[in-house]
Amino acid sequence: MNTAMNCRPTLSLLLILLLFSGALAAAPEARTYQMAQRSAEGVAQQIRELYPDGQVSITARGQQMVVRGEPEVLDEIGRLVETMDVAPSQMRITVRSRHNVDAKTGGGGFSVNNNQVSVQAERKVTTTRRNQERTLIVQDGQSAHIASGQVRTVPIAIRGGRNPAAFLGQVETRSGFLVSPQVISDQAVELNIVSFEEDPKGNPPGYDTEAVMTIRRVEPGEWVELGSTRQQRVGEQSGITYQTGNSRRQNQTFEVKVEVL
Repeated sequence: MNTAMNCRPTLSLLLILLLFSGALAAAPEARTYQMAQRSAEGVAQQIRELYPDGQVSITARGQQMVVRGEPEVLDEIGRLVETMDVAPSQMRITVRSRHNVDAKTGGGGFSVNNNQVSVQAERKVTTTRRNQERTLIVQDGQSAHIASGQVRTVPIAIRGGRNPAAFLGQVETRSGFLVSPQVISDQAVELNIVSFEEDPKGNPPGYDTEAVMTIRRVEPGEWVELGSTRQQRVGEQSGITYQTGNSRRQNQTFEVKVEVL
């Protein structure tokens, strides 16, 4: 009887010690990770996306990142950092554009000379076809802005949403495409494509562009159609003795391919 009673405090004490040691083992701690190839902020952003529920607290400056969390999670992050801290891949983006313009003009009129009536009529059709290719070198984390046949680098990758260009001084136009490539493997490249379109109902000022995001996974060197832009104008003028009309229709199609260097 006494032996059983003596065992109970001992078992209780052991249970308390086990619970206490388990709590100590799971207590959050802070670890510092030093980057050799990439900026700490770039790696930190990717880590935050993988652990979005407040599992870890991350601060980054320069090449150093400090993460606070449970030891098991920190072990995982350590392994991730080893795979992420590599030199950014360089890629060549080639943009091919086809620009077609169809213009029509026509007019007619009459004149009277010595009681003779003369009637004049004229019709003219002009068709223009132009193909163009441009190339640009970018790294992981950069985007290419494509508009009106021009291609330029944007320093950070863009995500979808309403008017993402509003916070980028480098993007002045409100139309075109933003292409953000990311190397997945030797056989695959992921393209994050944001297409811009004018939104005349935009309010407040500065937020009058809608952006639609598409994600495509392609092989390096494969051509991908981004989309096309169309414009059409019709005009007419008339007077007592004449009438003229004109119409202009233009269509521009863009394709892009990415090659890993």
